[in-house]
Amino acid sequence: MINPYLKPWFLKSFIFLFFIIPLCLQAQNTAEYKPLIADNVQITSKILGETRKVYIYVPPADSLNPAKRYPVLYLMDGENHFGMIAELCKYLSRWDVNVMPEMIVVGIPNTNRTRDLTPTHSIIDYYGKADTSATSWLKSSGGNDNFLQFISTELMPYVETHYKTQPFKIFAGHSFGGITAINCFLNNPGMFNAYIAVSPSFWWDNEYLLKLADKKLQKGSALNKILFYSDANEGMDDKSTFHTSLLKFDSLITGKQIIGLDHKYLNYPDDIHMTEPVKAYYDALRFIYGQWDLTSQEFEQASSVIIMKHYQQLSKRYGYTVLPNEVNINNWASDLMKNPETLNNAISLFEMNAVNYPSSPKAFTSLGDAYIKKHEQQKAIASYKKALMLNPEYENVKGKLKSLLK
Repeated sequence: MINPYLKPWFLKSFIFLFFIIPLCLQAQNTAEYKPLIADNVQITSKILGETRKVYIYVPPADSLNPAKRYPVLYLMDGENHFGMIAELCKYLSRWDVNVMPEMIVVGIPNTNRTRDLTPTHSIIDYYGKADTSATSWLKSSGGNDNFLQFISTELMPYVETHYKTQPFKIFAGHSFGGITAINCFLNNPGMFNAYIAVSPSFWWDNEYLLKLADKKLQKGSALNKILFYSDANEGMDDKSTFHTSLLKFDSLITGKQIIGLDHKYLNYPDDIHMTEPVKAYYDALRFIYGQWDLTSQEFEQASSVIIMKHYQQLSKRYGYTVLPNEVNINNWASDLMKNPETLNNAISLFEMNAVNYPSSPKAFTSLGDAYIKKHEQQKAIASYKKALMLNPEYENVKGKLKSLLK
């Protein structure tokens, strides 16, 4: 199928600006706020010896694609950050924003944070002093391995059994949650595809994880993962342990030149430890999905070949088949169809939708309408028949088909 590019540059720009922007403005005017709904699940853990509460946000059902599956973000400190992150994912994946896919968010609240989110048993506090008191908050530390085993052998199987998941998984945490993400990345990197460590507490146990990273990460080795890490003004100065430790980690991981590892470090000097997650989680998701949306040049070309190439690259990066949004493509092609000079581009996009969504009566109806515009009646008849086969209740399509068969 040949997909001619739009020739005049000004026409390309016209299409991009006057189609995409009005659609976004329309969405802002008509979108209705729907409160976040999440499942509250209880999981009895044999590994942890307790029942754990878990919050699970699932995107609204897609009537056009009821079998749709979603990547999953596993989030520590669920009692603090779940609502914020679920709403963020919900907004960034809206069709008129479209900078990341819709996503299942699994929030894991704490029961014993120090126990679960520290990689070793240590009674050395942030200031390097041993806390030997009977009531020391550090006494229960070192349960990271059990916590990660709970996630991999009890929580993940539950999520993957009860929800429609894609294989791409993100692990995200802040502070102690940050070192838990790093510990998992170093010791069991295959557990997740992407890792987010916001202000990771690298000071823990005399910088234990820095030493482990230097040992585990071999220079020039291959590791096809995505890693985002950040810190803020931790309420002290540039020489704070948080900052200096993370600078060491960034220097170490950059110097290792690991093949396939896509990593990024950001510092937020105007934020403190507890405000940083608001910015950092947004930046982390934008980094992980930095190539998600079509570029303005790809929009301008209006070519199904270019678009499918883009989504093939996404599929390779994320490890599952990623398709362009049916509604977005349909709206875009419908606008292109109004101009005789871009009718062929519109048809190529409608044809792409029909291939990508073979169970969608809307895709075949729109394709039939485009064929009518081009006076290709036999192709229109075939498309309308297919639409009616998928949905016999399409009365308007029945009328169109009847008029063509006279």
